[in-house]
Parts: sequence; structure tokens; C-alpha cells
Amino acid sequence: MSQATVIRLIHSLSKAEKRQFKLFTKKQSGNKDYLDLFELIDQHRITDKTTLEGKFKKLFPNTSLDNTARYLLKVLLDCLIQSRVNEQDIYKLLYGLLRVNILNERNLSAEAYKELNRLQELSADTQNTLIKYIIYREKLDYLASNNFIGYSEKEVVGLQMKGRDTLKNIRNTHEHYSLYELLKFRLIHSGKALSDKDKKQLNDLLLSEMSIVNSHIRGDIESRKLHLLFQSFFFTDIGDYKSALKTFHELNRLFEKNIKLWKDPPLDYFSAVDGILDSLRTNGYFEEMDFYIQKLNSLDKPAYPEYFCFWVKKTIQIYRLAVLSGTNKFTEAVRFMLKSEPALWKAYSIVDEEKQHELFFYTGLTWYHIKEYKKAQKALAEIISKGKVNYFSAVYKAARLLNMIISYECKDLEYLDYEIRSYKRSLTGKYKPLATEKLIFKVIKMNPDFNNIRRNEIYWHQIDPLIEIIEKDKYEMQIRKYFDFVKWVEKKFKKDAG
Repeated sequence: MSQATVIRLIHSLSKAEKRQFKLFTKKQSGNKDYLDLFELIDQHRITDKTTLEGKFKKLFPNTSLDNTARYLLKVLLDCLIQSRVNEQDIYKLLYGLLRVNILNERNLSAEAYKELNRLQELSADTQNTLIKYIIYREKLDYLASNNFIGYSEKEVVGLQMKGRDTLKNIRNTHEHYSLYELLKFRLIHSGKALSDKDKKQLNDLLLSEMSIVNSHIRGDIESRKLHLLFQSFFFTDIGDYKSALKTFHELNRLFEKNIKLWKDPPLDYFSAVDGILDSLRTNGYFEEMDFYIQKLNSLDKPAYPEYFCFWVKKTIQIYRLAVLSGTNKFTEAVRFMLKSEPALWKAYSIVDEEKQHELFFYTGLTWYHIKEYKKAQKALAEIISKGKVNYFSAVYKAARLLNMIISYECKDLEYLDYEIRSYKRSLTGKYKPLATEKLIFKVIKMNPDFNNIRRNEIYWHQIDPLIEIIEKDKYEMQIRKYFDFVKWVEKKFKKDAG
């Protein structure tokens, strides 16, 4: 376990953190086998235990890898914690509370109380209500143990009221987190809403969230953030992308007004900008996306962990290709893709599987547009054939359908018959097919490329009602945001999509 953990931890370090670690180890004396292990993993870009065990045993046959890995993990964590204590308020507060405990243990309560006053001033600029409450509780304990000397009853009650209000905010925040987590859980395990019936199953969460918002508890910025996160993802899940976009914009403004409250790395802010870009893509507002792509670009900093920077780079790549594809700039999309760093498709694939699949989808889509069908199918195979399949994932559905379209363009009809039957079997008992999926199945069966004009006109009248449903149904947008399947069908039947 230590070996796998230390490998992932080392690869998550920024360049600055690696320099800090090496300076930190110079202060230590004695044997430094752990430093050799660090250099081995870092320089050779080792990503798995088996490779590490083989190389380490060859270079250091008389040294225990397990013990060295455990000690390296300890030193790395100590170094990272120490660097954060000097840089970030949350670490200063936690470290300060440890100082308070030590001082109280040594019966230096007056010094502990001075430290609490210092921490209270520091906590005023944070949104960590839990630490604020601990400080209030520690101060009240100190006053009680010292017979409230120098304090009036009004001052004591005032301190108690502040503690009680903080507890209310903690509960408020907890309720927001609970609803957001349940929404996320249902999204992962049941997929996005595909009908009004599915939407009704989320109403219990929406009603609970509204009751929190309408309560008389004064929410802090953290609660406001969670409320907007819940609302934006709820609207996304039910297919109301315009409302989702509006809420994501509001969430982004909240983050940008409170930059000092960003976490390190700023995952919440990244999520908000990603949500805006997804909503813009879904609504086809490609001209507005560049502004927010630039905001993502500003998050690719050496100061942030490497895994986060790759996450940001992949997201930028996805939306750049989405814009170029959506505006029919296919040759430019290929040039942009070929200029990208090769590690983008391999590094940190487990950080966000959905993002990894989107990256491969747009890679495949780019090759498809210039009729490089084998390259396109190779990229799509990374979604369809490798790793754990998520049948509820919109990008997985889009990849399967695009792969069918490519097979049709290549006139591989025998394979297509097998693929459609296989896909239908995979849906059985899991979810009701989208109208877009039904459309592609029907069109491939109709085989318009091999029909005369009269027959295609008859077929067109048969599928036209299904196309109307797709264009009006907001739930179909979750898959159409990746590729305009209706436009492909219209072209097959010689209908100019404009």
C-alpha cells in the first residue's frame, strides 16, 4: 500500500514542491535510502508497483523497499505540511490549535488564550466554520476554568451566541453537502434524467434544498457556494441547460469575488468554469467559450500539483476541439490536436474517467471529420473496449453511436448488425434508449446510401416524427452536445441541414 501511495504522491508534486522536498531532506542526517527511492520514481516516471520493485531490487538489493517507502511517505507528508503551514491560513489555524493543546497540557493556559485570540483574528478571513467553533469552545473553556475573571455576563453570553450561530452555520453547510452528495451519487449510479418521470425522482432533493435556502439561518459563503453548485448540477441533470448556465455564471462570480478562499488546488473554481463551458457547448454558444477556456488556462500553473495541471490541460483540449468541431474548422482541429503534448492522453487517466473519455471522443471525432476512420475508431475504442463501462455515461453512448456511423461509412454492414444487437442487449434492463439512439439504429437498418430517391423519401417520412421529438426534447441534448446525429441523418437522406 505504501509503495502505490508514494508513487502517486510523488507524481502529484509540483516542481516547486520537489525542490522544497530536496531542501527539506538536507536538514536530515543519517542514511537517506528514501531519497534514492524518490529519485528513482521521479526520474524514471515509474507508475506501478511491479516496475518499482524490479528496478529497486536491482539497484538496492540489500534494502527493504517496504520500509523505505513507508519512511519516504512520512518525510514527504511532513515536508508538505510544513510548507503549507507557512503559506496557507487553514494550515496555520490547524497548526495553531495544536500549539494551544500543547500549551494547555503544560498548564500555560494564559499563553494558550493569547494564541486563541491570534487564531480568532486569522480565522475571520476564512470560511472554515468548524475551526471557528473550536476556537469559541476553547475560549469558553478557558474562561470557565479561570472563573470568568475580567468578563461580564453579557460578554460571556455574547461569546456563547457566536458559538451557537457558528454551529447553526455548520449544520446548514452539512445539509447542503448532504444533498449535493446525494445528487452526485444518483447521477453516477443512475445517470442523468432521461424523462420527466426521472426528473420527478429528483424532486425530493430539490424540495429539501429549497427548505434550507428558505430557512432563517444566515448562510456563509460556503453555504452559498454549495447552494449554487447543487442548483447548477441539478439543472444540468434534468436537461435545463440555460438555467444551469445562468447558475454557473453566478457561481463563477462568487468565486472570483472571493479568490482568497480558493482551495489549493482550486477544484471548486475549476468545477464552476467547467460547468459553464459544458453548458455553453450544449447550447451551441461556441463563440462565448474562448473567454472561459482562457480562465481554465490561467489555472495551469507550476505551483499547482501536476495531476491538477494535467486535468486542466485535458479539459482545455476537450473544449478547444469542441469549439473547432462545432464551427466546422476540422483542419485547424487536427493541427491543434497534433501540436498537443503526447502525455495528455496517458497521464492521470484515473483522475477523472469521464474527462478521459471525452478527450478520446473528441480525438476520434476530429479524425472522423477528415475521414481518417481507422484513427477515429482507434480513439473511440479507448472508451468502448477498455476499462470499466458506464452504460449511463452520455459520452459512452455518443462514442458507441459515432463508432456505428463510422462503420456505416466504411460499408462494414456485417459488423454493424452485430454491433447494434450487442448494444441493444447491453441496454436491456438498464435504461430506456434515447430517441437519438433509436434514430441511428433505424437509419442504419434503412441503409439510405443504397436506396433510390423514392425509397429514401418514404423512409424519411417514417423517421421525420422521431427527429421532431429529438429536436424538441431537452433530454436528448445530453448526447447531441457531442455530435449532431440528426444532421448526419439529414445529409444521408439528402436533406440540407444548413
